[in-house]
Amino acid sequence: MNDKLDKYQKKAVKCKRKNILVLAGAGSGKTFVIVSRVKYLIHNLNIDPKEILCISFTNDAVDKLKNDLKDEKIDVLTFHKLALKIIGRKKDVLAEDMLFDIILNTFSNDKLYGLYKMGKQDICVLIKTFINLFKSNNYSLDMFYSFIRKADAKDKILLKEIMKCYICYESYLNKENVMDFNDMINIAIDKLDNCNVRYKYIIIDEYQDTSFTKLNLIKKLISLSNANLFAVGDDFQSIYRFTGSDIKIITNFRRYFPFAKIIKLKYTYRNSYELIKIAGKFIMKNPFQLRKRLLSKFRLKNPIEIIYYDDLNYSINNVIKENNINNLFILSRNNYDLEKIKINDFKNINFRKLTIHKSKGLQSDYVFIINMNNNVNGFPNKYIDHPILKYVNNYKEYYPYEEERRLFYVALTRCKKKVYLFAPKDNPSIFIKELLKFNKQIKIRKDNKN
Repeated sequence: MNDKLDKYQKKAVKCKRKNILVLAGAGSGKTFVIVSRVKYLIHNLNIDPKEILCISFTNDAVDKLKNDLKDEKIDVLTFHKLALKIIGRKKDVLAEDMLFDIILNTFSNDKLYGLYKMGKQDICVLIKTFINLFKSNNYSLDMFYSFIRKADAKDKILLKEIMKCYICYESYLNKENVMDFNDMINIAIDKLDNCNVRYKYIIIDEYQDTSFTKLNLIKKLISLSNANLFAVGDDFQSIYRFTGSDIKIITNFRRYFPFAKIIKLKYTYRNSYELIKIAGKFIMKNPFQLRKRLLSKFRLKNPIEIIYYDDLNYSINNVIKENNINNLFILSRNNYDLEKIKINDFKNINFRKLTIHKSKGLQSDYVFIINMNNNVNGFPNKYIDHPILKYVNNYKEYYPYEEERRLFYVALTRCKKKVYLFAPKDNPSIFIKELLKFNKQIKIRKDNKN
């Protein structure tokens, strides 16, 4: 047992309950807990490493866990690598962008441009999203007929076009003997009974990103060998609804795994007490988040500063120079905002430009969150899901900008020292206004170029 574990981490690592959910807030040491859990199973409980499976969602996260567990011979896999292991690699995997190309070549209903006031490119992106969500729910073709029966005249036209694209896409997959990422999970579920992939201990990282098809795969794995589940995640950081993940899978954990033990890690080792208090207060405006408060032994006065700017590049460079900042993330809601940022040639500055989604799991001394404006493509992003997606999207928001609030929480909690929020003087984000309303101590600065 690692002596560096705090009492809450130690409680999680040593817990003997069959199903365990560890709620690990930003900077609370979730990777440390996962690694310690694996070592505890092997060295304290004498579990055979071959009986342990550790799953994470990205190749980068898996590589980090593999490196941290290099002395332990366990399987550390993404969901898709696990699916391939179960299936036995009898089919090639389709490149992700092929679905869009197939839709683009299949789409032919010009009526839809006028009906939905969208161009061909936008409609094809919408159809791709619909098909991905349709498949992530493991729906069959018959479900389209059910949708069409319920739809109004306008939606019937679009649903029939989507069904046509779906049939062409599935036909292409069968003809070429390939599968996409959604197929991999669904085929793996069907193949599990007749393969020898069995584990006694299943550990899942970033559990809040789980979709219902992945949940079905986990549950079947557990049922075949009566396995123990150790899930680690944070509902505050559930930001991948557009890929099919569903926050209810973590917030309703005991519905899927009755009598489970839920353990909350209490300390952040990244953020100051002052910052995590503000970020926690902000995210808990969402009514169905799991209630929790992180503590920190690190104190810092004014961990958040708001910069009202005329010229964004001027203000960014000014703040870097004045505060001698050299370890920095510049975060944005959108990629195209990052492309416009130009950093002066300061000596030894180490910075990365990232979308907030890409920054999850990472940290830096300082964080700049840019273009906090009150536009449709600002932050929060005010783009509303196309109504047609209601047929395949099980998610319903009960509070304005629920997922955007979680995304802002992720952005705020990337920093070890201070966050600077850059907002245009004439049109600041509603998130800026809310922070100021409830946190009077936040520092404000108006940056004038002239």
